[in-house]
Amino acid sequence: MGTRQLRLNDAALIQKRMHEFVGKTINVVLTDQTTMVGVLMKADDSKIILKNMRMKDVSCTFDKIAEVYFDTNA
Repeated sequence: MGTRQLRLNDAALIQKRMHEFVGKTINVVLTDQTTMVGVLMKADDSKIILKNMRMKDVSCTFDKIAEVYFDTNA
């Protein structure tokens, strides 16, 4: 069994599909090339809220997100 990576790099697609990943660990690449890893806690029309590895809630608006990566088992 391998790992498959889902990569979303279109802003409209990210905003449309983000609710599918609530409760799952995702990687987020921001437009300034920094990355965040955490569990997606909430996604609404304007932003997402991640719980990072230090158990802090971090919010990020969709206009700051460049890409989202999600690993699945195939």
